[in-house]
Amino acid sequence: MFTFTLGRNPDFKDRTNKLILLMSLIVAVLGWFLTGNMLSGVYIGAGVFLTWALSRELDPKHNYSAFIASAISILNLFYYQNFQFLTVFWIMLLMRIVNGITGKELTLFDVFSVLGLTIYLSLSNQNSIYLFIYFLAMIFVIKTSEQSNKVLVASGISLGFFVVESFIIGYLSFNRIDYLHPMSIVTFSLLSLSFLLFLFLSKDKIEDDKGNRVKNSKIIASQLLYSLTIFLLFFFEKISINNLIIYLSVILGVSIYFVAFKVVERR
Repeated sequence: MFTFTLGRNPDFKDRTNKLILLMSLIVAVLGWFLTGNMLSGVYIGAGVFLTWALSRELDPKHNYSAFIASAISILNLFYYQNFQFLTVFWIMLLMRIVNGITGKELTLFDVFSVLGLTIYLSLSNQNSIYLFIYFLAMIFVIKTSEQSNKVLVASGISLGFFVVESFIIGYLSFNRIDYLHPMSIVTFSLLSLSFLLFLFLSKDKIEDDKGNRVKNSKIIASQLLYSLTIFLLFFFEKISINNLIIYLSVILGVSIYFVAFKVVERR
């Protein structure tokens, strides 16, 4: 009942895992040097690692697309503001709930611990959009897996909290966005590109952590959830520029690798 199955234990004997740790450490030292603050350097280095981890969820088939994404996220060295790491961690958990990449059966504790984290984020940030995103994730689970009472109950609770927080407490507001700002243009362009990218990525044969085939419908559902989450957070939440760089680096890195991989494959 209290088993948590959404964690993934990285194998630090693996060459790629060693490489990302080394890369994160180097960036952390550079961040310390450039900002003059050791803690800021650690945050920037951790941002590189989390970019890699998010990319591995979005594109579990290809190891090296995550390194391209991580390399792009090094842009955070040149403009450090702050990171919302708990939100990144929350997005990863939601994707794992939907795609089932751990290969383990979803437990009651999985569903409601992430719901608890979602409620915490919505209350601490005074923003109900987190609850709506969680509700979307539960809908994807229902559509791609066997319906379960725990998922139905959790979706109902999240929807109830969303309604209360949005229309009674007033925790939902639309951001004023400069649509001609370069960052807005880049965000809209990459998010639009991602939906087309997923049509191709989801056709790959994906295996879970136990070596079993993962349904393509689960993979594309988690990929769609990722882009929809970034889209909704962009419009309804104040995303730090450093987090936005992480989210967009993931999409751009996976896209670059996919295009390059297909070109090499045709030769």
